[in-house]
Parts: sequence; structure tokens; C-alpha cells
Amino acid sequence: MGYAFLGLAMIACVAGSSLLTASDGMKKIGYGIGGVLIFAISYVLLSRSILTINISIAYAIFCGVGIILSSLISSVVFHQKMTKIGVFCMFLILAACVIIHLFGSM
Repeated sequence: MGYAFLGLAMIACVAGSSLLTASDGMKKIGYGIGGVLIFAISYVLLSRSILTINISIAYAIFCGVGIILSSLISSVVFHQKMTKIGVFCMFLILAACVIIHLFGSM
């Protein structure tokens, strides 16, 4: 169940970030408020996930996957460019998440 909460927390965090980007520096206040509220939900879900998942593993996965998803959304939805080195670094982040998950609780 912890991983379900973690997955939902990651989705909420990325949604919150996307809404804050769409708020255009809080000029569109509805998007900004929505982003902040969804961030709060994200951290509630994260707190539920660490009841059963080691916090070091949960937070590493939360941040790593969040960075990758946010980068993909920023590229597709907001048309922000990603460099080749940026894509390479995404693979490094993903590899680090897998390694932490496999060996982090030893």
C-alpha cells in the first residue's frame, strides 16, 4: 500500500508543479492556488507512504521520478527544450532510483 501512496504522491507533486507553471508567476491565481493545494495533498500522501517504506528510499524515488515526469511534462506541455545532456542525466537519475530501491535497505 505504501507504494500506491508514493505513486499518488508523485503524480500529485508533478500536477502541482505543472499548475504553478501554468499560473504564470501567480498571475493566474486559480492555477496557483490549485498548485499549492495539490502540493499539500502530495506531502500528505508521501507521509502515508513512509509508514511502510524506508524514508530514504521513498524520498529518493519521489524526487527522482518527480524530476523525470516534470521534465517530460515541461517539454511536451510547456514546450521547454531539453538538452541531450539533460536527457542523459534523466537516465542517471532513474538508475540511481533503481539502485537505491534495490540496495537502500541493506
